[in-house]
Amino acid sequence: MANDNNPVSQAFELQRQALERSQKAMQQGIEFQQRLNEAMLSGVEGSAEASERGSEMTREAIHSTLDAIEGMVPEDEADFDQIREAIDQQFDAAEEATQEANEQALEFTEAGFENAESAAESYVESVDQQVDQLRQAHEDLEEQTLSFLEQTEAQLEKLQQEAEGTPFEGFEQLQTQMEELRERLSQ
Repeated sequence: MANDNNPVSQAFELQRQALERSQKAMQQGIEFQQRLNEAMLSGVEGSAEASERGSEMTREAIHSTLDAIEGMVPEDEADFDQIREAIDQQFDAAEEATQEANEQALEFTEAGFENAESAAESYVESVDQQVDQLRQAHEDLEEQTLSFLEQTEAQLEKLQQEAEGTPFEGFEQLQTQMEELRERLSQ
């Protein structure tokens, strides 16, 4: 690339920097989403564990209550072993169903996050490729623009030399406009 002090080159550099910042912001957004997904997955796992602990605590509380009742009731009036067994069967069935549902929910959630992550990675790769192509096209355009400006300036200088000694108001006006354009671009 040409002179970095050239206002045109500076404008192109600012555009490239904006493009790079946008690309980085997009990547950070996707990384944030991945961290959020991981946190949600941990939450699902933690919820399943809490549910299991709650169920076990409830079972123990019912058994403690039965123990207390059994201590107050004469021995032959109720078969507390049979009641405990029925309660345990119900809790076992409920825990099994809950565990199965939790496993399915976890598998579904993991699969969804894996699919989302895979899609995000493909998207980032695609955007990176497109940004690289855009960056290259942008650099080519900058080179062409600078080359055009250099050629135009050279032609103007040549015209000035050829017109030396003759009044050439159009040239002076064009030269003034070029200087004004440079000043505006450098602001």
